[in-house]
Amino acid sequence: MGRLFLFIVALSVLVAAPDVVLADASAEAGRVTYIKGDAFVIRNAEQLSLTEGSRVFSSDTLVTGESGRISLVMRDDSKIFVGRSSRIDVSEYVVKEKSLISGAFDMLWGKVRFYVASVNKGSAFSVSTKTAVLGVRGTEFLVTVPIPGGITDPTAIRLPPDLPAEVTRVVGIEGMVVGLSRSGERAAISPGVTVEFTQAGEVIFRFSDKPDVPRPLPGGGPDIPKVPGPADLRTPPPPQPHIISPGQFLDALPPV
Repeated sequence: MGRLFLFIVALSVLVAAPDVVLADASAEAGRVTYIKGDAFVIRNAEQLSLTEGSRVFSSDTLVTGESGRISLVMRDDSKIFVGRSSRIDVSEYVVKEKSLISGAFDMLWGKVRFYVASVNKGSAFSVSTKTAVLGVRGTEFLVTVPIPGGITDPTAIRLPPDLPAEVTRVVGIEGMVVGLSRSGERAAISPGVTVEFTQAGEVIFRFSDKPDVPRPLPGGGPDIPKVPGPADLRTPPPPQPHIISPGQFLDALPPV
């Protein structure tokens, strides 16, 4: 009788709360809309080829070689442009009725441009690296991370454990990105601002008078821009106005 009662209770919860069933981590996260060169997905420890229209799921790892590029349109109409020599995990992507519930990416290295369609109150979209956690709400930005030292084959299915941390560079294009460094320092990244999150937990702000961030060409593949180099950037004088004060933008930053 006790087991029957528990079964009835569990069944009633599922019937009364269909959202639990809909929020399935194995559901489709998005689809490939453009692919070029050496690019594939790692799923369940297997390397699988991609074509235009291929589905991408939570827990997939997207990998591009020196000639590879991938464009994705997610189920909530957000867009992800993966540049050459990149590796990024789709840790989680849950959507209900075209609205994002939770999106999380773990970027190991490379150059990836994000266009986040919209993040409603109570939802979350985050990008994590070994030196930063980025939270966003309806914005566009570019993230670059160098390939860690000691990696001889960036396209290998299995990677050595304990990869060293590398500097994360974030370029704001539209909207606002909120970043958290390893030391707990928070920073707001607005359009035209480049921020570096170092291995030591430092946050370095740089401004570009003419940031090299053109939009993708209509009907073509992703035009991943060159990140401004030291000659293009100038370090602003203190105080740095884009350091977040306590309480600002915390709702846009996922817990870590």
